[in-house]
Amino acid sequence: MGQYIMRRLGISFLTAFGVVFIIFAAVRYLPGNTVDTLLQSGGFADVKSREDLERTLGIDKPIVVQFVKWTGGILRGDFGESMVTKRSIGGDLASAVPVTLQLGLMSVTFAVLLGVPLGVISAVKQNSITDFMLRSGSIFFLSVPGFLLATLIITYASLWWNYSPPLTYVEFWVDPIANLKMFWMPAMLLGLSSSAGLMRFTRTAMLEAIRQDYVRTARSKGLKENVTIFRHVMRNAALPVLTIVGIYLAYVVGGSIIFEQIFSLPGVGRYFYNAVNKRDYTSIQAVGLIYAFFVVFINFATDLSYAIFDPRIRYGG
Repeated sequence: MGQYIMRRLGISFLTAFGVVFIIFAAVRYLPGNTVDTLLQSGGFADVKSREDLERTLGIDKPIVVQFVKWTGGILRGDFGESMVTKRSIGGDLASAVPVTLQLGLMSVTFAVLLGVPLGVISAVKQNSITDFMLRSGSIFFLSVPGFLLATLIITYASLWWNYSPPLTYVEFWVDPIANLKMFWMPAMLLGLSSSAGLMRFTRTAMLEAIRQDYVRTARSKGLKENVTIFRHVMRNAALPVLTIVGIYLAYVVGGSIIFEQIFSLPGVGRYFYNAVNKRDYTSIQAVGLIYAFFVVFINFATDLSYAIFDPRIRYGG
């Protein structure tokens, strides 16, 4: 088990390092330029002003030198400061990360609580009216973008019932009720498409497990159907479902930018959106680092869960 963990840690570290370097290099080739934004010159500032500002920002040096200096600061826990606002990036992210994590965890929790049971029901009642209705509903929610549903719900709720979601962020420990009032709608809408995909994947995994010989053996011995499903089928169908849950959690946290904009949530996605608009290199790099390590961590945790559920993976992987 120890060797398995060390191998996965090594792969995770190399993956995160490669992603961070690509992001670091790529942001410097985005259309537009931080210097132009700060000078508000539309790209026509005089050469000396541009050179002075590039020297001040530290972007006049070779990209490898910039990367080494930046990673050195990260290892010391220093994300640097925003090129545009001059605020500490670490301080800004410390307040933004919990917002995005709450939105992501709530939406994935909703997706699991809705998608997994419906997938099990759909598999157990294969080819019935219930199965047909559940599959049709899942296709609908997979086809309609979540942000479109959010826009329609906000618009019609305002027109018909004079309701609009709260737009002033309140921390959970300050006022839990006000906080949940702000988060429940974006979390639910963000989790709908995930729950639809999870339902279909759970159904497929369950049907594959149901057709195995050990299930026929359990039934031939007179084991009750609900015991067969919950004790044998669901346990063996859990591994592929765990994979999808891990992927969805990484997808939801990384794809929350639009929902944070629509519902005015001061999370990492909204911070990233503003940083890209202003070509704020240091802020974009920091957010890219956060996303990369989060996705790598989720995949690492998923790999460990495989080893827990199926000990054979510890020795074969």
